Amino acid sequence: MKAIYEDLLHLDRPFYEIHEDSYDPLKCIESFWDNYPLVTIREYLYALDLKCKTLGEATESKLETVQQTLFLADILRVLIAYFLTHSHQINTGQIRLSTLEANMKELQLTKKINDFFQSINQPKL
Repeated sequence: MKAIYEDLLHLDRPFYEIHEDSYDPLKCIESFWDNYPLVTIREYLYALDLKCKTLGEATESKLETVQQTLFLADILRVLIAYFLTHSHQINTGQIRLSTLEANMKELQLTKKINDFFQSINQPKL
């Protein structure tokens, strides 16, 4: 296969995996969150954003192109899994997330920061 088409397969694969007998959208969701805590997702998205902004320039991204492609495929895979759980009304309450505590700490931190900026941005009477 030509190398130019190789990256396309990573982004096509999630659409075909859902038809396999062993496919379980809940396991797919668990796997995604086990591999990508919120902090890591933010770092990947920042790197992808930087890469898009500097397209055509000779700058290096923090992530290798292969890592970025695999991350995008994983994002697509989990979006499809969430879509299937909602469209088939699958109960997601049984999902066990290993990164839940770390993600909750991250969300609590961002809430504190947001609350601080809200408090100093109050209109003065």
